[in-house]
Amino acid sequence: MKFEVIHEFDIPVDALELAVLSPNLFNALAPRLSSETRIESVEQREHVLLNGKLVKCWSYRANIRIPAFAAKYVTPDMCAWEEYSSYDLETHTAAWRIKPSVKPEWAELFESTGTYVLEARAGGRALRRVEGTLELRVPLVRAVAERLILGEVRKTFDAEAETLRELATLV
Repeated sequence: MKFEVIHEFDIPVDALELAVLSPNLFNALAPRLSSETRIESVEQREHVLLNGKLVKCWSYRANIRIPAFAAKYVTPDMCAWEEYSSYDLETHTAAWRIKPSVKPEWAELFESTGTYVLEARAGGRALRRVEGTLELRVPLVRAVAERLILGEVRKTFDAEAETLRELATLV
């Protein structure tokens, strides 16, 4: 399943980019994720700015009720993952991928990768365009589960956008 999430900002792209690069983004976003999404916990494992690239890794654990019909196949530990991303300051673009925090044979059942780009807009505005793919290789629940996951992905990007707005106004 392909998806796109777009957020517009009433701030210049340079201010938005400073918020994206900020080591404070994680601390400002974590409480919002706990209250506005089904993220139980999030941990920043890496945040390194070197040679014009920000490399980061965040580890997530979701707090979701697993439906009875899926409980036989989906365990709570299958609801944890790491997000790796590399943001290039020159192109204002990031590439990201999700690595499930599960046994290797389970990890093969899920794949999610994508990009996001910050774009300058007229009038000192900015836009963030997130494009990605999400694939769950579990036959009986695939379509329903992908839609549920995508709903949470959108909530997470929405929470991040609000946090970026707040951080960018502090810069």
